[in-house]
Amino acid sequence: MVVTLTDEKDSASIKKSLDDTVHKLEQGTSSSKSWSSTMTSNREEWEELKAKIGERQRELKELVNEKKAGSIGQDEFDLKFRKIQDELTELEFQVYNMRLGTDVRV
Repeated sequence: MVVTLTDEKDSASIKKSLDDTVHKLEQGTSSSKSWSSTMTSNREEWEELKAKIGERQRELKELVNEKKAGSIGQDEFDLKFRKIQDELTELEFQVYNMRLGTDVRV
């Protein structure tokens, strides 16, 4: 959908949607309770996401250590780094979607 500045109804709808999303991300009491409720109802999925994120972060740390040690070249580092970063981004979007109850994709 393309929104033009003259289309006030669509513009207002988009603004409301963005305001709702920002409100859900605020670190207030209601958002904490909402997040806690989401975590409880999706405990298994949350634990799986945390484990995957931790694993990718360890892989990233190992990759940086390999680069510092000279075990891999810059090109190989760049390829692997980009791949791990993309995987982390996807996992982070899954966490945000869980928290917001949305289906935003990378």
